[in-house]
This record gives sequence, structure tokens and C-alpha cells, in this order.
Amino acid sequence: MGVYGSWQTATVTTPATESAAVNLGRDYDFLEIVIPTITSCAVGLQVSKDNSTWKALGDGITTAAGTHNYSDVFKLGGWQFIKVTVSVGQTASFLVRGMRY
Repeated sequence: MGVYGSWQTATVTTPATESAAVNLGRDYDFLEIVIPTITSCAVGLQVSKDNSTWKALGDGITTAAGTHNYSDVFKLGGWQFIKVTVSVGQTASFLVRGMRY
């Protein structure tokens, strides 16, 4: 039986290319992300165990302009803190939640 975290918002503010840190509340195996309408770019994650040392997490998702109401899942691998990254500076609010098995 899976365990799902609560939905949280990760907001990227122009001209930034990463959101503020989101504390998922515990470590999770996967991260579900809902992608709003954005400019074409690569969407990825940075991860941390302690909210201070950040690492890029694997490959991102490449999106087309106007992508919206699109959901995907990242293999998170036990991280608790995340930042959503975009390759093109823009303003966007992503919904995220952790998932465990």
C-alpha cells in the first residue's frame, strides 16, 4: 500500500530558474509533479537531506510551450527536501507531493 504526502506548491519566480526549497516532511521514493502552463524548457529537481547541501537529481523532463495540467513522476530515491528547476527563467507554480511504497 502506498503512502502519499500532502500536495505542496513549489514556485519559481522570474528571472529565477529554481523554486524555493520544499520540505516534503519525510523521505520519499517518488515525487509526483503537476506542471502548469510554462515556456518550453527542461524541468528537473535538486534534492537535499538537510536543506543546505543540494544536488541535481538525474534527468529532467523536456516540455513544450503551453504545457499545462501535465503530471509526471520523478524517482526520488529517499530525499526529503526538493527544489524544482527550469532551464528558462520564468514564473511558475508546480504542485508536488511525495509517494512511498
